[in-house]
Amino acid sequence: MRLKFLLGLLVAVLLALPQFAYSQEEDDESEEYADPNQPIIDSLLNAIKPDSPDSVKAINYNKIACIISNIDSCLKYAFLSLNYCKEDDIYIVAQNNGYIGWAYYMKEESRKAMPYLKKGAYLFQSINDYSNLSNCYRAIAQAFEDFNQYDSIKHYFNLAIETAIKCKDSLTISESYLYMGEICCHQGYLTDAEQYTRKAIEIDSLMNDSLNYAYSYSYLGDIYISKFEESSVIEDALKAKNYHKTAIKIFETIDTDKEIFVSAKYLSYSILSSIYINLAYKTNNDNYADSCAYYQKIGFDYFKQQHSTHNIVMTGYTYVSYLKYLKKYKEALQYLFSLKQYIHEETSKLSLKDYNSQLKEVYLLLGDYRSAYECFEKETEYKEAHLNDSSMTALAEMKTEQAMMIERMDREKAEAIHIAEKQKMRIIIFSLVAGLALISLLVFYIFRVLKLRKTANAVLAEKNQLLAEQNNKLAEQKEEIESQRDEIMAQRDHIEAQSKEIQASINYARRIQRALLTPDEAIGSVFSDYFLLYKPRSVVSGDFYWVGQFGDNKVCIVADCTGHGVPGGFMSVLGMTNLNYIVSQELTPDAILNKLREAIVSNLRQSNDDENLSAHVLDGMDVAAYVVNEKRMTLTFAGANNPLILIRDNKVQIIKPDKMPVGISVVMKPFQSVTIELHKGDCLYTYSDGFQDQFGYDSDRKFQKSRLRDLLLEIHQRPMDEQRELLNLVFKEWRGPAENQTDDVVIMGVRI
Repeated sequence: MRLKFLLGLLVAVLLALPQFAYSQEEDDESEEYADPNQPIIDSLLNAIKPDSPDSVKAINYNKIACIISNIDSCLKYAFLSLNYCKEDDIYIVAQNNGYIGWAYYMKEESRKAMPYLKKGAYLFQSINDYSNLSNCYRAIAQAFEDFNQYDSIKHYFNLAIETAIKCKDSLTISESYLYMGEICCHQGYLTDAEQYTRKAIEIDSLMNDSLNYAYSYSYLGDIYISKFEESSVIEDALKAKNYHKTAIKIFETIDTDKEIFVSAKYLSYSILSSIYINLAYKTNNDNYADSCAYYQKIGFDYFKQQHSTHNIVMTGYTYVSYLKYLKKYKEALQYLFSLKQYIHEETSKLSLKDYNSQLKEVYLLLGDYRSAYECFEKETEYKEAHLNDSSMTALAEMKTEQAMMIERMDREKAEAIHIAEKQKMRIIIFSLVAGLALISLLVFYIFRVLKLRKTANAVLAEKNQLLAEQNNKLAEQKEEIESQRDEIMAQRDHIEAQSKEIQASINYARRIQRALLTPDEAIGSVFSDYFLLYKPRSVVSGDFYWVGQFGDNKVCIVADCTGHGVPGGFMSVLGMTNLNYIVSQELTPDAILNKLREAIVSNLRQSNDDENLSAHVLDGMDVAAYVVNEKRMTLTFAGANNPLILIRDNKVQIIKPDKMPVGISVVMKPFQSVTIELHKGDCLYTYSDGFQDQFGYDSDRKFQKSRLRDLLLEIHQRPMDEQRELLNLVFKEWRGPAENQTDDVVIMGVRI
């Protein structure tokens, strides 16, 4: 499976299991392989003396099993540690069982792995170690995959998810959903596969885990490819294209040299090229074909550089389809010949079958039926070798296909030979008939007519019997289709009812959120010359704004909460509710942000004592807050990651914020405010990052901070309403269709 290798590595890391050498070549050269942890291993071994207590031996052997790279060595030291463990050493015994089970799984001995993994899970559960328990459940699910036991796989992945929720392990939850999506896809449950994958995407977005986020979108694209293969609906292919392009955009923003993720990115390029050529064939659109060639070259060049022969050949087949679309059949044939260097007799019989199938199709297009038939015979030979002891039905179907192919070839390639033979036979028969007596000719004619009639009657009877059987099958199929149709319609009605209920709930949440936002008339009563651009990505938004006046002090707050959609909407409601109380007590921006942070941390029960705090993205918000006193002509500003833009005399001033969010974080110093003098005509702009981080519809680049500031400088002298319309127009043209919007957007402008 496409995800199995990736998830294997991640489970090993989370279980603190050794990072085994994955290639057989490395195992065969284990004596020459230098373990990166060898100095630590030697130190642990030297600490073990013949008279050392059993507890010391158990602990040291356990530590070696945890860090050693060789699979067999891991098994050896884990078993040694078990031999010296006491019954009450539950944690070490559980770890050793986990190491042994995972090592057997990596050796493709899942039946041996299963009892150790289950015992490890039982022991971790007995001591309430939910983190290791969750990863044991995932390892058991992966081992069950080798037995093709779908129900057991799903059961243990659900246990892994439930346990990960208890210890708030978002990474495990996300990866488990993604893996379940792949399993459902392979089983043909495409709707379930999409639901699981979208759950993974939602969690990845909340964690801000770009690598998994990109990989999840890539696999969502694969699911829609499967839908397209089933339905041939062009809309499914277009969705698959867009999801893979989204994955590539995210991959391009990630600075990593990990081969597994780099390969995943270029695999999306290759898959994207195959989608484009399918669209070209479906729509006869040359632009799709050009896009296929562009993306195919990117993927092919990378896989050729990495010597990834399988991906070279698969990407090469896409280029052959492109050449066939252009009707460049001779070039397609030469290109296939160039791919032969990557396919040898040692290659799997399935790959050789596919290669000869490709050659066969090109020869047919060239009209070279003899060569096409030779390739077909090779294709059949490799297919039979691959099947080995497959069912007789499959072999019969293959023989039937071969017979049909022979008949087709006979009609087209041997027609001239048959005509010549028939002409020769006619001459011979004519000569014989001419020498026969009239009575012999009459008898022969009567005998032939009777024979032909008998044969025709037999053929007709056989066809009538076959037709009756086919009619019975058609009736059965019709009944089955009608039953399936009724079931599908019932499921559709159920889904539509659920969808309407969910949409109604979200719309109600939107009305609640909009009711908490400061109304336009209230903003207009505070700032006489202003504009507000507010564009939620979904029905509810994670961005919000708050405006109020207390005496001569005018307060303006613009905030960007973690996430968007329903999760972001919850955070925005929490922020606005707290602000309604806080601003009535505090009027300085720094005090407002400090009080708001205290409220958020308290409401969400966040703690600075959380382990690995710096490695997680925690809930909170980025805020820009300022207070204007037009009598004194002063502005006081405080920010949490979000700045304030001041434009005066055609010059842009950036008033920088504190580099920390409103919420729990590694750095939690008091927020500081800055006070500056205002001039009449000054323009103040506060905003979230949704506008500047939006990807262009026709490019792979973000709009960027500098471009937004230049745009504000260019339009700042125009009326505020006109500024809003211009910003909205630029954003729509840059974003393209509304579904391409990546985040919520809010920009507020005020002229003094």
